[in-house]
Amino acid sequence: MGKIRIKIKDNLATEQADQFRKFITSPAIIQLSIGVIVGGSLTDLIKSIISLASNIFYFCSVILVSKQHTADIYLVLNPLRVVFENVLTLCAIAACVFFFVKLVNKFLVKEASEAFGYNAQLEETKQLRKAQEATNELLRQSLHMQSEMLKNQQKEQEKN
Repeated sequence: MGKIRIKIKDNLATEQADQFRKFITSPAIIQLSIGVIVGGSLTDLIKSIISLASNIFYFCSVILVSKQHTADIYLVLNPLRVVFENVLTLCAIAACVFFFVKLVNKFLVKEASEAFGYNAQLEETKQLRKAQEATNELLRQSLHMQSEMLKNQQKEQEKN
């Protein structure tokens, strides 16, 4: 009977790790993660601001319309505390996401083009600018050489 041979890749684990790294560092995944994380925190902040505005309106209506003019100040202070907490939470989450992205870019990204925030057009523009500066320098040198040649020709013509 014939033997069945199964070819196993030697670097299968390395290949899968590289694919996972590329998946994790892909801009689409990072943007989605940032959107979900910061979006959830921003939603809480907006809800608490709306709650604060609603309670301020209720507080003012109790003071202005009520005959007893008694309103509980905590109707305003508690939602204000929640808004403050949500602002701090949003800032903390944004900072954590920022440093996580920096960490991913520093340790997992092998090529600059894979990094989150990489701007291919900006890099291309920088390269074109360098090339243009080199071309301009060559043109300056060419003009200088041409002017030197013209001066030398004029000197030779004056001698003759």
